[in-house]
Amino acid sequence: MTEPPQQEQPEAGNPRSTAGAPSRRGRLSRATQGWLILVVLLIAALFIGGREEPEEALNLSGPDELGFSRLASARRSGEGFLEIPMPDFAGADAPQAEPMTAEELRRQLFADPVLPSLGNPEGDLVLVEFFDYRCPFCKVIAPDVAALVAADGNLKHVIVDWPLLGPDSEYAARAALAAQRQGAYWSYREALLQIRGEPGEALIVSIAEELGLDVDRLRRDMASVELAQRIQANARLAEALRLRGSPAFVFGDAIVEGAVSRAKLEQLIADQRALRETGRGRTDS
Repeated sequence: MTEPPQQEQPEAGNPRSTAGAPSRRGRLSRATQGWLILVVLLIAALFIGGREEPEEALNLSGPDELGFSRLASARRSGEGFLEIPMPDFAGADAPQAEPMTAEELRRQLFADPVLPSLGNPEGDLVLVEFFDYRCPFCKVIAPDVAALVAADGNLKHVIVDWPLLGPDSEYAARAALAAQRQGAYWSYREALLQIRGEPGEALIVSIAEELGLDVDRLRRDMASVELAQRIQANARLAEALRLRGSPAFVFGDAIVEGAVSRAKLEQLIADQRALRETGRGRTDS
């Protein structure tokens, strides 16, 4: 599971700008630290990508006050679970959002038509995934998640774009969400999953051109206040759930954090369906 270093929030309306003007030495230092973290994460992701997850790697706790039971990854550091401080994207002086009720949180997670979704729109269970395009663990498990959704046939897969690893992560998220406005979210997302390196402007434009999108409109939408607000709303969802990093999954009454195997995720989904059949699980998610 990727947990990000401290980053500054880009200004709304300018996805590549950052607040303040640190010194060149400061910029180099943060850039170097960021690259070192990503290298470590990539090595760890490659390490876990080809191995089955041990059964004891998940520990059940809960339910919490929102009604969710947390299945938190218990991998040791070096096996895909790195403890890195979470960023304060809003800033220390930003006003705090009102706490969400459990019902409002579930509505935004499982029934918000703005969030991109794939799979069976009438499925009996909604699998919500919190995702960062620069998170190597997210990329490692993406094919397994897609295969699981396709094979199941009764799942609705919802993506919450949650850019954690700095301005480049947010730039990629804005591009995907801007592509959604042209009906191309999932094809654009798939293209972003295949890239190596940073999602710079040239690559963002190249993908849009290959998909036949209106590049000028994409740029305008990426810089819009509405997309900035969407990303902030996604971050509030993660905060309400007390998520620590990506990837993270929410379905039924369960929260799963970390790059779990397809087999384990299938088992946990089956467990949630079994709870519903016995009348012990929620039916609104």
